[in-house]
Amino acid sequence: MGQPFPENLTGYFLISSTDLNDPNFYRTVVLIVEHNEDGAFGLVVNRQSDVRLGNLLAELEDTAAQDILVQIGGPLQQEYLFVLHGEFPGYDVSEHATYPAEGVVFEPATEPLVSYLTTDWAGLPAAERPPLRIYAGYSGWGPGQLENELQQDAWFVHPASAGIVFHPNPESGWKDALGEKGAFYRIVADTGYMPSMN
Repeated sequence: MGQPFPENLTGYFLISSTDLNDPNFYRTVVLIVEHNEDGAFGLVVNRQSDVRLGNLLAELEDTAAQDILVQIGGPLQQEYLFVLHGEFPGYDVSEHATYPAEGVVFEPATEPLVSYLTTDWAGLPAAERPPLRIYAGYSGWGPGQLENELQQDAWFVHPASAGIVFHPNPESGWKDALGEKGAFYRIVADTGYMPSMN
């Protein structure tokens, strides 16, 4: 019980354990964007939806950005959109932007960002567009709540990587993120079973 974990988890993945059966987090990978004494804020990075961005933002109709699939960032406030991207050329990030992992920028879906998607981003050849993910909602924990879940072994902790955030097949993110932790965790990922470490 209670594997050691960093005091501040900003920039880490929470990878759900095989015993975590909460449907909101079953086999998920959560990027922790912010973690402090007030709690933690993160985005599930491997749960895609069938909703396209153009269905949510009318101004994106008839642009390349309309077909971006929206992912489910978590169960909280899914009316809000958040963005993870590689740095966009010619775009000044908002004052709310942070850099939770190397090669990953987080920011809310502000008007300037949406405008950039309809113009500069959409105008780039597909192969030259920096990676981009849009999320509806987020995952959040109050003070001490995440620490308590970690003590109960609900999550594995691993440094975040752009490769998992921008995984070409998000549904494989849980298995691949566990695999990054090493051979023992690859067994967990392949079998869905947590063998005893004793």
